[in-house]
Amino acid sequence: MQVAEGREQDHSPACVGSLPWSFACKRLQPLALSWTASMPNPDILRTTLDARLSAELINRWQRPCRPRLLLLVDGLNYLPTDGFGLSRFVEAISQAPGVSTRPIVTLAHRAAHASPVTIGSESYTVLSNFNFATAATPVTLANYDQIWIFGIGPGPFALSNPEVAVIASFMNGGGGVFATGDHAALGRALCGSLPRIRHMREWQNVPMGGEADAGVAVNRIDTVVNPGANGLYEFVDQSDAIPQRIYPNYRVTDTDGLAGSAWQATLHPLLRLPGAPAIRSNTDAGGPASGFSLDMDVLPDHPHESVCYDVTSAAVLGGTYTIGGQNFPEFQPNSANQRVGAEIVAFAVSGGRAVQETWKPPVRPRMFGVISAYDGRLAQPYQGQNQRPGRIVCDSTWHHFVNINLDGTGTGRTGLGSGSGASFTPSADLEKIYTYYRNIVAWLQPANRAWCSLFWDLTAVRVHPSLFEELLDRERLSGWSQQVGLGRQAQQLLTLAYGPAATKDLLIGALQAEASTAPIGDLIANGGMAGSSVDAEVLLDGIVGGLLLQMGRILPDDLDPKRMQEALEKGPLPHLPALQGQLRQSLNLGVAQQTERVERGLKLLRSLKLPALV
Repeated sequence: MQVAEGREQDHSPACVGSLPWSFACKRLQPLALSWTASMPNPDILRTTLDARLSAELINRWQRPCRPRLLLLVDGLNYLPTDGFGLSRFVEAISQAPGVSTRPIVTLAHRAAHASPVTIGSESYTVLSNFNFATAATPVTLANYDQIWIFGIGPGPFALSNPEVAVIASFMNGGGGVFATGDHAALGRALCGSLPRIRHMREWQNVPMGGEADAGVAVNRIDTVVNPGANGLYEFVDQSDAIPQRIYPNYRVTDTDGLAGSAWQATLHPLLRLPGAPAIRSNTDAGGPASGFSLDMDVLPDHPHESVCYDVTSAAVLGGTYTIGGQNFPEFQPNSANQRVGAEIVAFAVSGGRAVQETWKPPVRPRMFGVISAYDGRLAQPYQGQNQRPGRIVCDSTWHHFVNINLDGTGTGRTGLGSGSGASFTPSADLEKIYTYYRNIVAWLQPANRAWCSLFWDLTAVRVHPSLFEELLDRERLSGWSQQVGLGRQAQQLLTLAYGPAATKDLLIGALQAEASTAPIGDLIANGGMAGSSVDAEVLLDGIVGGLLLQMGRILPDDLDPKRMQEALEKGPLPHLPALQGQLRQSLNLGVAQQTERVERGLKLLRSLKLPALV
């Protein structure tokens, strides 16, 4: 197989020793992995790893690396038989096909809730009367990675000062938070005054259409814009098979720096379907429109949603959070001392007509923010914290998550699928929506937890037949160009397993988690290298190659099961210093190589003698 140098190593049985796997002493052909955008398959890597050691052992060792989610409701529930239950959502993120890493999910309710509850094949204990400040398992980053809040209470802010302190510390220390409510003030009691979240969504003033003044009622957000087969706009249409259309907010960059037409477009990771490219451009081989077919474009619809906002106001960005006895800058600056705000990830259209069974009038058509996100990884750490602030996602309504909108529970319809109960089958549109849920889980993970996924992914690549022999000859692969070549081969496998963008996000997270490498991680995350002569993809490929070489040192060359168990049973933590050191070394090699290349180009240009202008 070829790696960077354009030559193939011949490993006969004599050169690799007597190994117990049939592939180990075969001459492998160049890696010929074909990738179909619509069908990433995590089992490509997982089955290879499980074949070396028992799946039970791997699952046990990987448990500390699984995302740890705390879900909280104050009026919704987790019952599969209730239209306002979140059971389909929980199943989608933890058990459904397409889940590559099962999160550890804790369910909680501000009041009383039946317990245990069975969702899919799992039984969950629901924590009743939940309080952030007095929880038996403290709500800290030692125990949870993410908090998900589905608020319904419309009253004044209901969290005590000690609870606010717990949540603020969690968020400012790197923990991810998802927050949503519904129309009007639904959700305000739990979410409406939380740091940063209070500015990323409307928590009070969006009407539901029942107001006495029709001039106010027409401003409700109605996304049921298709009346279905009978042509009538009915409330129950939210449970039919027709979702609403959403419109991704692409980030478009001029890549030629001139008056020309060259551009690149990136999509927020929340909206990338499996196999979606990280970057699209007008020079794509399939044409300018070819890279957009795997973008998230639907959500469940509902006759009265709320609105999500970007946060760009200087006054808001420069403000201080003082609620609940706190006192800290609400939006931290980045390394350039610019405050990091929130963005609208996707827009939707409110254009519904009068609803057949209610008094709601037609609405004034408009576009609105349906999803907003805050990337705290781009900001500087708060004083006393060693990690950057956590990420945040807000959604316009929990109707995008509850059973009545997903499977039609209690309506006589089957929602975005067919069948019911255990025999329910999601439609292609609902599978997209399930991917959106799982994307939120992946994106909200604290930056320093990126090493968990990277470690196990690289372990699986290390033992895969297509790269096994190459990693027996590590000395030959120590140069930068060889690391880039090795990284590209590894990326082929990772792309087959997860799609082309997943590993990039993990690598950026690993870069941003360490102060010395964070500035380059920020540049890549912001697209700051686009249009320059610095190739971010080459840097990332080289880093993957370097990390894979380090995994070759961590694992025994003969993949002896006992020695592999000794290396893997404690997970990535014992190996983290060596992996971080390798990341820094590979990054330095790559930056030095690209600097040298740019300098050679400048020297060449300066040596040219141009003809005089007449």
